[in-house]
This record gives sequence, structure tokens and C-alpha cells, in this order.
Amino acid sequence: MAMLRGLDHYVEVVAEDFGGRYFVTGFHGVGYVGWIAVRHLVEKLGAKRIGYVLTRHMQPFVSVKGGIVLPYELYRAGDAVFLLTNVPLSKRDSTLVPLYLAEKVAGSFEESVFIGGLDSRRREGEEELRIAPTSAYLERHPEVGEKYKVIEEKLGIVGPLAVFLAVLEARGAPGVALLPYAAIERPDPKAAAKAVEVIGEMLGVEVDVKELIEEGEMVEKTVEEIERKIRESAREREAPPYYI
Repeated sequence: MAMLRGLDHYVEVVAEDFGGRYFVTGFHGVGYVGWIAVRHLVEKLGAKRIGYVLTRHMQPFVSVKGGIVLPYELYRAGDAVFLLTNVPLSKRDSTLVPLYLAEKVAGSFEESVFIGGLDSRRREGEEELRIAPTSAYLERHPEVGEKYKVIEEKLGIVGPLAVFLAVLEARGAPGVALLPYAAIERPDPKAAAKAVEVIGEMLGVEVDVKELIEEGEMVEKTVEEIERKIRESAREREAPPYYI
């Protein structure tokens, strides 16, 4: 096991083989798109856990599934390594973990793919996704900039994805964030399905997203039902009283 330490031992990466062609991750941002998509990819590709990330301020939570499931884990499937954050990054980790990892990723992987979500209220027409590429990524894949629109400058990106992209841009490393339009008020598996489809094309693998789409439709129906009941309740409160 190779152990990488950084930032005064604040972050520690323990992994069998931290390197390869693709580094892929996403977080609990808009619609939980990144986390849902990475979790699905790890499961459907039969990825093997190769390590984990430990920090002084990681979330104090683990679960059990054939052993202990850590907050931040590393998985490999073929040429790709996935960082799966089983719980949201703590406030301090949201900057320091991607800052440390991005430096390692820039020198250990050919390309990086990040998954986030974009507020669906900003959707234009029928487009499903926008991208945020580093300069090096666009130089290597000019066709991607023609296929997908780059996120508008005025929107900006915040959180762990912003840190990753900033470091990779500074180091001249290829990386791109996939930002499907997603609901901001709830988990959005359908948006995650779109990201998974695009990543499947990038990795040259086919990943079934049927479960995500069905899960997304179920969530939408539940939300619609709740909203319908709220509207009915509001109308009842506004209705004039009946007298006998």
C-alpha cells in the first residue's frame, strides 16, 4: 500500500495504486448529482476498493457492508479510479481534500472528470448538460467544446469541484466538470444518469442507467403528489366557510 501524506499530515491517502488514465469524482452538491453518479458507476462497473482518504476532520460516520465503509473511499475499475464520498465532505475537508488530491491527480492521471449539478431553472431549450473544462482539456478534446456548451462565466462554480479545477488549470492538467441540469431542492437521479451516460462514452464502457431513471421518475412523482396536496390544502384554507 502506498501512503501519501500532505498538508502537515492533515490529509492521508492510503491506496494500492493511485494512478491511471482517468480520475473521476463528484460530491453532494446540487441534486446530489456527483455523489449519486459516482456511487452508481462504482456499483455497475464492479469497481474494487483500492484505498481511502483519511483526514483530521473527516465526518465521524461509518457504516458496515462486508467490513467498514469509510467516509471517503477510492475505487478502481479498469483505467479509472473513483473517489467516492460516502458522506458529504466536512467544511474544512471541502477545500483541503480536493486541494491535496488535485496536486496528486495532476501528476498521476492522464485526465480527470468531475461531476456536479447545474440549477435546472437556468436550462436553455432542451440542453441537458454543460461543461467546465480546463484549457489543457479543451486543447486535447476540442470536439467536446463543440458538442457541449461551456458554463457561462457569470454562473461560476463553488465547492470541491472549483478547487480541483483551479489546481488542474494551474498545473496545465486536463480536466473537465460535467454539469447536468438538476433540481436544487432534492436528489436528482435522472440528472446523474445523464452524467453517467457521458462518462461511459468517455471511458468506452456501457453503464446501465435504467435504475437511476426509474428512481428519478419515482422521486418526481412523489414530489408532484406532495405539491398537489399542498395546493389542495391551501385552496381549502382560502375557501369561504359554509353556514347551515
